[in-house]
Amino acid sequence: MSMPAGWYDDGSGRQRWWDGARWTDDFAPVDGAGSAASGPIAPAHAAAAGSASGAVRVVPVLGFVGLGLAVLGTVLACIPVTFGVGVVVLLAAFVVSLVGLFKTGSVKWPSIVGMILSVVGGVIGAVVLVVSLLASIPGPVDPPLPTDSPSTSQQPSDEPTTDVSEGRPSPEEIGEGLAVLARAGGITTYDDMPEFYPCVGQYLYDSDLSDETLRATADGQDVDSSEGPALQQAVLEATLECDPQ
Repeated sequence: MSMPAGWYDDGSGRQRWWDGARWTDDFAPVDGAGSAASGPIAPAHAAAAGSASGAVRVVPVLGFVGLGLAVLGTVLACIPVTFGVGVVVLLAAFVVSLVGLFKTGSVKWPSIVGMILSVVGGVIGAVVLVVSLLASIPGPVDPPLPTDSPSTSQQPSDEPTTDVSEGRPSPEEIGEGLAVLARAGGITTYDDMPEFYPCVGQYLYDSDLSDETLRATADGQDVDSSEGPALQQAVLEATLECDPQ
């Protein structure tokens, strides 16, 4: 019957490894007193194989760097004014994470998470940028129209002049009359725009409206003649042209 594998004295006074069938070239280490250590000590080739199989993994520095850059790039990409910088940082994070993924002996999950976050962060940043651009586009605004008949309680107390012999009023006079009519109708939108009513007055002055109609407008009274619809149309066109918004 064969002896089981273990350390045995080979006759020379030293412990030698018996593999169960024959002697190997492995000898037990000798202590300070010159005697071989007793007991089943693992042979040298077995220890070497064990150390190779239990190699220590390398710290994934590149993986963590790529993950950090991905987080930073995502934050920057979600801010419209820094979207370009965020995209550059996300590209750098993807490249660094990709390099860290192929580094031998290192943990892979930081690199994988960094690559995924780089792509997701870029998509989120692009969506935020598009939404902010769409929100900044102003929608169509209908200009207010002067009312047809201002309240009698808000009409000027002075009797408007009926003298039409003065000729065509100036653009400034027409603009002032329109301002009076607008305020009487409760329209104060253009009170903070000093150039609006003179601009409308100039537009009406250059139109084909008669002197009598423009004089009545300059005096702040409604026009009930046949030119009333033409005057309203001209005021609408002038509002579209003179409104800076």
